[in-house]
Amino acid sequence: MYKEVARIDKTLRPYQQTAKEEIFSAWDECDNVMFQMPTGTGKTRLFTSIISDIKAWGIISQSSPRILIIAHRVELIEQISESLDKYKVSHGVIAGGKSRNLIPDVQVASIQTITHRTNKDVAENLGADFIIIDEAHHSTANSYKKLWSLYPQSKKLGVTATPWRMNHLGFTSIYDKLIVSKSIKDFIDEGWLAPYSYYSVKDNSNIRQDINNIDEFDVEGDYKVSALERVMDSASIRANLLDSYLKLAKGKKGIIYSISRKHSDHICEEYKQAGIKIVRIDSETPRDERRLHVQRFKNGQIDIIVNVDIFSEGFDCPDIEFIQLARPTKSLVKYLQQVGRGLRTTENKAKCVILDNVGAHIEFDLPNADRDWFYEFEGDYTPRKKRSSSANPVEKELKERNFDEGVDDLCLIDDVGGHSLKEESRVAWSEDDDILLRTLFIDRKCSINVIASVFVKDEDVVCNRLKELGIYNDVEEGAHVNE
Repeated sequence: MYKEVARIDKTLRPYQQTAKEEIFSAWDECDNVMFQMPTGTGKTRLFTSIISDIKAWGIISQSSPRILIIAHRVELIEQISESLDKYKVSHGVIAGGKSRNLIPDVQVASIQTITHRTNKDVAENLGADFIIIDEAHHSTANSYKKLWSLYPQSKKLGVTATPWRMNHLGFTSIYDKLIVSKSIKDFIDEGWLAPYSYYSVKDNSNIRQDINNIDEFDVEGDYKVSALERVMDSASIRANLLDSYLKLAKGKKGIIYSISRKHSDHICEEYKQAGIKIVRIDSETPRDERRLHVQRFKNGQIDIIVNVDIFSEGFDCPDIEFIQLARPTKSLVKYLQQVGRGLRTTENKAKCVILDNVGAHIEFDLPNADRDWFYEFEGDYTPRKKRSSSANPVEKELKERNFDEGVDDLCLIDDVGGHSLKEESRVAWSEDDDILLRTLFIDRKCSINVIASVFVKDEDVVCNRLKELGIYNDVEEGAHVNE
């Protein structure tokens, strides 16, 4: 029945049309469906098309299906409402501080408001044949359980970029099926997401050693803010943040993810002294002031917004050119949501620069890594083993090139969508390369395989260059050992 509801929508991208058909087909099998698609690929646009199809089906079948869209933050509610307005979908809004119009068949509601005991009569009288939950990785919370009890017979669609829980217990207690879209890598390769250059501190850097020593965690399992402030909010680390930006992203528009309001203020002070137009936005920023800053940011009047988590989910500004991570996290959701803010495409954006000043990729791998979302959806009740460095060849190469301990400078570890690091092996050797090559082979007595990892080139390419320089013929292959 439901698979017949999906119509061809020529305004959708091909993968969105496919996703819509898969969702309606899944509703023929079960009531509660979770759908995964990466940040920046148009989830909101997808479910506006789903809503339009349901409304058209209701007209044809002479029924009046009620549709409820759920979000957990006012910014998301406003974004969804604006998207519905754009596509001429009449709707009401049920949220604190918002005037209510309960007549339209489509309602956008705050999960906190719709499930609050004072709104019980409103929720029950409203009814909901279809429920769409935005940022559905939050839907194991108690407030969402109330939603399930309010509307047990409704068809539900949970939409998220990251079906992942800190405790790895999965989502099968509330959802019957997971639908997974293309990977971030596929979306980048096909041009739907922006390519990126990823810079990070090294695994053996001072800052990573300090992060690894943090042993204070909040109730959700993430680092305690007080512990992060104590370790990360220092003059030297803030100076390193600024230095990284000036070297690798100067003049670009972007977002910095910080630890706390105090940390944000300190970062702003540092960047302002360098003449950079930067503002802080957090949950305590008045709504009108926040909107003004965002608009000025979008218009180019502000270069950088530094914030605390508020733009991890739902913030839509496609021309973001760099992301800077200044806050460590144990949450894969936060990591992918944050870097994903910079992967939206625009006509004039060649790629996004990601400045990982906390080495988050060491914990979670790179943004375009393959991830087993079905595994996370099903849940795992056993403790997860930390990945070995061998699981990420790029990371291994990075470790190999560390000749000095405790260096906090950022280095390029992945260049996606341009030429890859492996492709650089075919680039001509520069004069500086030759100097470093001589130093490593003659003075440092490094082995060929180590030198190859430093330059990210094949061993035979290194050997050939050493022969061309006349410094390889008199020694046996593999004679040097990296000490």
